[in-house]
Amino acid sequence: MIEIKHHENLPENQRHFIENKKHFSKQCVIVLQALQRGERLTTITALVNYRIGDLRRRIKDLKDYHNIDIKSSFVPGTRFKEYYLNT
Repeated sequence: MIEIKHHENLPENQRHFIENKKHFSKQCVIVLQALQRGERLTTITALVNYRIGDLRRRIKDLKDYHNIDIKSSFVPGTRFKEYYLNT
């Protein structure tokens, strides 16, 4: 399991994070596994396929705390980003 190290600015936010840390870590693993399979994830596909409500946050966690080089680009003709690994 990926270990998430994180500190929130407000005590109530930190408490929420600590209480839900296992869930956040699990979501990071799900996102990483999907990306490693070659999937290109958008916030919609992550929500529908994996029930991950905030893909952008999980991507940020993977980038910031685990140094995973996740790329992003806009889906042609939209304002939505998709996230992927360079393979």
